[in-house]
Amino acid sequence: MRVVIVSPDPTSNSGGVERFCHTLSDVVDGLGGVATVIGAADVGKLSYDLAITNGMVSRRTGTPRIHVYHGCWVDHVRLGTRTNDYSLPWKTQFLVKGAAKEVWAGVDAYRVAVSEPTAAEVARWYRLRVHRVIPNGIDTTMFDTGDRGVARERLRIGASERLALFIGRAEARKRPDIAVAAASRAGYRLLTAGSGRVDGATSLGVLAPTELRTWIRAADCVLAPSDYEACSLGILEAIASGTPVLASRVGYVHTLVRAVPSYRDLTASPGDLDEFTRALTLLPSRHQAVAEVTAFVRAENSLARFAHHWSAAIADVTRRRAGG
Repeated sequence: MRVVIVSPDPTSNSGGVERFCHTLSDVVDGLGGVATVIGAADVGKLSYDLAITNGMVSRRTGTPRIHVYHGCWVDHVRLGTRTNDYSLPWKTQFLVKGAAKEVWAGVDAYRVAVSEPTAAEVARWYRLRVHRVIPNGIDTTMFDTGDRGVARERLRIGASERLALFIGRAEARKRPDIAVAAASRAGYRLLTAGSGRVDGATSLGVLAPTELRTWIRAADCVLAPSDYEACSLGILEAIASGTPVLASRVGYVHTLVRAVPSYRDLTASPGDLDEFTRALTLLPSRHQAVAEVTAFVRAENSLARFAHHWSAAIADVTRRRAGG
């Protein structure tokens, strides 16, 4: 089967959606297909049997199409920009334009969402039923559990230093302000890995996967206080590495808490600094919860599991096309 995967930027493998597209391309190839990552402008230039479009990037095709929702624009804007100083008319216009693109993208497609909350948001705001939820998959061979002491020795970090790591762009939605404040209150030095700088933290810049893996292993914890996330690759990679992740209860984190109820103590309500700080203070006594959620992610978000889900989705589309 020839598959085209439409990416916002087919030349990039840095953003979450772009990384997803290249990961899915490798998975399709491993399933015996032939996948090509392209831009929306190139959809009509190739011959293919199936198109997979993403987010707001979509084109009508004469062949079967799967559309992937990596979040819902309405809640992304409604919740994820609440800390910004945008006017209500500007935010409303911004929301409506993006939502219209997402609605149009999902019409006449087999619809996939990366988390159950995203599927619920798409149904609530767009009245579109998601056919299948497929959480993001990560390379659990690359992001495997490792020795913190070895990682710290490699990075020349003292064994007793308390380090917290914030992964991602320094944008308001991800709430680096809460990460800085909570780390300060709990006595951790905060490092950031990603584009942009955060006052009160030490920037490591954008890291290659192997570098990021080492810093994740070296950190005592990863802080992910975002107001809105659907299914964060950074969170999954850190958890798979065995490093505790303190996260807001948004998106796929709800699935993690449902699977491992004790992990709830290491999560917080979005925007709640006191609750987030409390989670940090509880961290030393929650080793079992960390071990259980690590095991869950390594099983349920592995590339093998990701391939299994996508194989089933492609089979669904093929049967529908054949009238089965």
